[in-house]
Amino acid sequence: MRTARPTRRALLATASALAMVAALAACAQEESEPTPAATGTDDACADITTVTDGTLTVATSNPAFPPYVIKNDPTNGKGFESATAYAVAEQMGFSEDQVEWTFAPFNKLFAPGDKDFDFAINQVSITPQREQAVTFSDPYYQAANAALTLKDSAFADATTLAELQDAKIGVQSATTAQTQVEAQIQPTQSVAVFPNSSNATQALKNGQIDIFVTDLPTTLYLAAVEVPGVVIGQLPGDEVADSWGLVLQQNNPLVACVNQAIRYLQDSEELLDITEQWMTDYSDAPVLG
Repeated sequence: MRTARPTRRALLATASALAMVAALAACAQEESEPTPAATGTDDACADITTVTDGTLTVATSNPAFPPYVIKNDPTNGKGFESATAYAVAEQMGFSEDQVEWTFAPFNKLFAPGDKDFDFAINQVSITPQREQAVTFSDPYYQAANAALTLKDSAFADATTLAELQDAKIGVQSATTAQTQVEAQIQPTQSVAVFPNSSNATQALKNGQIDIFVTDLPTTLYLAAVEVPGVVIGQLPGDEVADSWGLVLQQNNPLVACVNQAIRYLQDSEELLDITEQWMTDYSDAPVLG
């Protein structure tokens, strides 16, 4: 028996159906794959306004230390915060050469008023007081505060908060360290406040203070590179003391795009990879009891 041959019309119909199936499959595959800066049904980065058109201006302090910025040059993309800033920028739709860096003192980054940057990244802790003056992104990192002293200090072998009460303790201004020191250590001497980390580190070297309390990664870096120091330990409290956020001018609608980028980096684990690359060696110290 001869088998009926398909007509030309039937062949064309079959080909058309197969093409439609293939197109639908391709669309389904594309929709199932995450796309940069598009974690929801609305793309918050579709129509954004920046300080300079076509450029994303990012602020930090000068000097900036490892592991956050390497060689005090955020433009090289090396260091935790430099790499994070460029990753966020990419998800917002900005190429590396469209990112412009600017510098400001730490406490100026979250002072009230107009900003000449789109966001700042500089280990700025999210606090209710600061939220009255600026807008923060979702957290991109969490860190404890820790106590640094010189190796030959009388406090180098301390293991408890009580053993630090008689120390002269220094902190950087406009950080959460002073509040935590006063509440947890309750020092017998007033806390010395310095305008920046460099001044506090120099005071430690000069013997003006016995202990410098700042975020754990910074204390570990300073002990390894800047001073003959030892990290006594972390100050306790809810596992971590601080959540760091990117800083924007208050009520800047750009925060929606920034948060969308951060969520994408978290969901894709790219932010985890950046953290492990730059912060793993700066995250371990005993917790003081």
